[in-house]
Amino acid sequence: MLLLVSYNMALDLLNEPVSKFTNHKMTTVESNLTIQDAAQAMTESKVDSILVFENNNIIGIVTEKDILYDVVAKGLDPTRTTLKQITKSPLITIPKTAPVKEALDLMKKHDIRRLVVMDKRPIGLITQKMVCGNLQGQNILLPELEISDKTFCPYCSMQFKDTKSVCEHIDKAHIKNK
Repeated sequence: MLLLVSYNMALDLLNEPVSKFTNHKMTTVESNLTIQDAAQAMTESKVDSILVFENNNIIGIVTEKDILYDVVAKGLDPTRTTLKQITKSPLITIPKTAPVKEALDLMKKHDIRRLVVMDKRPIGLITQKMVCGNLQGQNILLPELEISDKTFCPYCSMQFKDTKSVCEHIDKAHIKNK
């Protein structure tokens, strides 16, 4: 019975508006900034992604992962590479009134971990981690949120053979059993 109640709580959460989970802290920078300058801005702002704009219009987003994979791993010079060269565009957005399930579906469809929440203009970000992190203490298994023939960790996207394995991984790697 506890699992059924908890599962219903998860379903309720999936129907909540994304605005309930939106982080309003955003950093925006010009597209001509170097990767080094952008990384410094991210560090100073304590954010893991930045919105990139050009001619007063937001053209896309750059994340820590983008910097790691598209610059560092490829051996590009972060003092010469500009944000415009690695910006992910077009920007994937969601209205602030959309349900969380729609946000998670969009993230899965586009293989991304965050969306820009809109209310005529960007008002913040919603991430997989924000949603899944709010499930702690509700006694549900995170993979139950999505029915699939594959089981993935919602934090790092690693694939596992079954629900038990991903739960053990989450406990060890992300929650660290306090």
